[in-house]
Amino acid sequence: MPKLVTKNQIKFVQSLHRKKYRQKYSQFMVEGEKSVVELIHSNFIIDSIYATSDWINEHQDITKDIPLFESSKTDLERMSFFKSASPVIAVANQAINQIRQKSDWELILDDIKDPGNLGTIVRIADWYGIKNIYCSEETVDVYNPKTISSSMGSFSRVQVIYGDLKHQIQESTKPIYYTLMDGDSLYHVPKTTSGLIVIGGEANGISPELLLLKHNAITIPRTGEAESLNAAIATAIVCDRLMR
Repeated sequence: MPKLVTKNQIKFVQSLHRKKYRQKYSQFMVEGEKSVVELIHSNFIIDSIYATSDWINEHQDITKDIPLFESSKTDLERMSFFKSASPVIAVANQAINQIRQKSDWELILDDIKDPGNLGTIVRIADWYGIKNIYCSEETVDVYNPKTISSSMGSFSRVQVIYGDLKHQIQESTKPIYYTLMDGDSLYHVPKTTSGLIVIGGEANGISPELLLLKHNAITIPRTGEAESLNAAIATAIVCDRLMR
């Protein structure tokens, strides 16, 4: 039998909007019906679910062992990170001691700042079967509510690991592909079955420190006059070409 949400619980969920408190409690929030269902079927440990009575009644079969708190539309609007609240919000424990999964292709993200871009890249990785994404410490927090929402549930299947990108690149035995403005045409890259794809930040691209490392420079040929491509769009194009 679900309990009623309390004011303290509402304040706690609100605190998870901020990275400071997500790190303090090692928890994060997930909004949206699809994303919460994906979360329930994942390996994440769910702390609590806040939902309308209708949502709770409709999902009794998959929420039996999860603490449920009935919440009004107003309660959910107060807890929500977004202007328009969904009928369900979940709080889960962050993944600890992440284990690198076997994956022929992997992504490296150098200083991606936009949470929506990161979430979309996680979703793209999931589409192409990429299990691991390595991020610089400066890259936006994967548990940012906008990132989680943009991933559309893919955060539950793709490992996002923060750390020393230089070490990851140097230790890899796979071909290293840097996406640059002045690289070789993506369409002339010899076919291969594995690799590390490095995507630079929206503002400054790949950092000078990483550019000093051995790599294959590739570019998406431009035929129009746009100055650049969104990081997530570039990731999708490169993944599709290299992995097919």
